[in-house]
Amino acid sequence: MSMSEETYSISTASELTGVTKNRIRDWCLKGHLPEIKWISLGSRQHRRFTDRHIDFIKRVDRFRTEGFELPTAAKKAAHEISQQKRGKNHGQG
Repeated sequence: MSMSEETYSISTASELTGVTKNRIRDWCLKGHLPEIKWISLGSRQHRRFTDRHIDFIKRVDRFRTEGFELPTAAKKAAHEISQQKRGKNHGQG
């Protein structure tokens, strides 16, 4: 994550994705949202999400809606993103 990349609070991530804050927290705790940045504000730690996380959360939620269990939905979302990147790297996107 670059220093200049915009980040969002969990509340904003929830608003942007339609996924509840509690569900996002659960996915983080279970290790299905990789590379979450944490910041300290006073004595509290807060998660920060990037546009990549927002995209990933939306994809996982779509797969969950289609009936996939969380681990499978997260793997499918990661695979879909990697395929999309691969296509862009080969001039197909």
